[in-house]
Parts: sequence; C-alpha cells; structure tokens
Amino acid sequence: MRKTIGVGAALGAALALGLAAGPAAAGSPPKRADGLWEITTSTNAGKSSARECIDRSTDRLVKQALTGQTCRNDDFKQTPEGYAAGAICRTGGMTVDGRVVVTGDFETWARAEATTVMTGLAGEAGPRTFRTTIDVRRLGDCEPGQVPGDVVLPNGKTIHVAPGGR
Repeated sequence: MRKTIGVGAALGAALALGLAAGPAAAGSPPKRADGLWEITTSTNAGKSSARECIDRSTDRLVKQALTGQTCRNDDFKQTPEGYAAGAICRTGGMTVDGRVVVTGDFETWARAEATTVMTGLAGEAGPRTFRTTIDVRRLGDCEPGQVPGDVVLPNGKTIHVAPGGR
C-alpha cells in the first residue's frame, strides 16, 4: 500500500502541496498516504474534480497552492489548525500576495485553502481577490494499471503529471 496525496489548481496557477504520512518535519506539512485520491477544486470561476494516483514523490497538494508565487515565501508553519504559508511577489507594478492553509489527517483527507490578492492590475481600480479550495479524499489503492502521477480527468482521460512523464 502506498502513502501520499496530490491536488488540483489555484488561481492562475496550479496548487501543489507535498504531504508525507506521519509527523511533519519543521517547516513542511506531512505527506498524504499513497493511493488513489479524489480531488475537488473550487475557485471563483467554478468547481472541478479529478482522481489522482499518488505516492510520496508525486504528492503535489501544497506546491499547487503556491505555484507562481516564488518571490518572498514564508516557510510552512504548524498552527493549531494545521499548516500555513504564504508568498508575496512584485513585478512590473503588480503585487501578488498569496496565502495557503492546509488541514487534514493526510491519511484519509486533506484540505488546502488559498487566497490570492492581486493589486496593480492594468485596468483594475482596486485589488482583486481569488480563492481556491482543494479538498482531497483517499479512495483506496490505485486502480490496476495506474502509476503514481496518473490523473484521471472529469472526461475520463488520463494524464501523467509526475516529473519525467511515463
């Protein structure tokens, strides 16, 4: 049986949260248990779902939540509720302030809630806020023929997202 998780996309970027089973190391959340996980992503634009076969090396939940926000990152900190992190980026007069909170037992479920506030956008009078919630639930072992990194999209198509491909 495998141990790890993977999750959906965040505003303007994919969300990735690497979680490992067991106690977390300082500055990082735990990994999810290996296996097949159902991912439901809700954003300002709507809701989508997929199924992902993961292991420790393909668990992407936290990184998906912070992708594209690499200017000044706050390390993950353990909180009474789970884990929290953020990043602030500035480029060309625009500022992107992203925060993520991760909760769950990481064996059967996890949730990443990300808020991104963008200021200085061309044509926008004020800041624009985007919210993304990724809920993941372990369904069991990966299906026969699946390998860690396989994602089954809502249309039934399978893609492979692990580094190096298949």
